[in-house]
Amino acid sequence: MKKSTWKPIANLVFIVAVGWGGYQVSEIGKNKTDKQQQQIDYCQLSTQVCEQNNASVTLATDVINPMQNTEINVQWPDLPAETDHLVLTLEGHEMMMGVYQLQLSRTASGGFSGDLTLPFCTSDEMTWQGNIKPLSDQEKITPINVSIRMVK
Repeated sequence: MKKSTWKPIANLVFIVAVGWGGYQVSEIGKNKTDKQQQQIDYCQLSTQVCEQNNASVTLATDVINPMQNTEINVQWPDLPAETDHLVLTLEGHEMMMGVYQLQLSRTASGGFSGDLTLPFCTSDEMTWQGNIKPLSDQEKITPINVSIRMVK
C-alpha cells in the first residue's frame, strides 16, 4: 500500500493558514481598541487647572509618587446639589495594575476632594487613565476623562 505524502503537507499548510488568519483578526481588534483610546480626550491632571465638561480638576502636586497621598480637587457646578460623592476610577495604561477607585466627598465650598494614593509598580514611570463621575449613576452626566502620570 502506497502512503500519500501530500496529506501531511496539506494539513500543515491548513494549520499555518488558520493560525495566521487568527493572528490577523486579533491584531485588527487590538488596533481598533488602540484607536478608540486615542480618540478619548483626557484631562492631564496637575496643579494647573484642567477643564472638561464644564468641570475643573486639580492636584495638590505636579509629580505623583506611588504610595504618597496627593489631594485631588474637583469643581463641577453643573452637578445637582444633592450629589454628595464622586468616584475617580483609574487603570494603568502601560501596565495592568487592576482598577483603582477613590471616592471624592463634597467639601464645604461645594467642590469635591479626596486623597489620591496610587499603588507601587515596577516601572519608573506609568500613566493612569480613567474618569470621574457621580457615585450614583442616576444622573446622566458625561464623565470627566482624566490621565495622571506617576513617577517613582
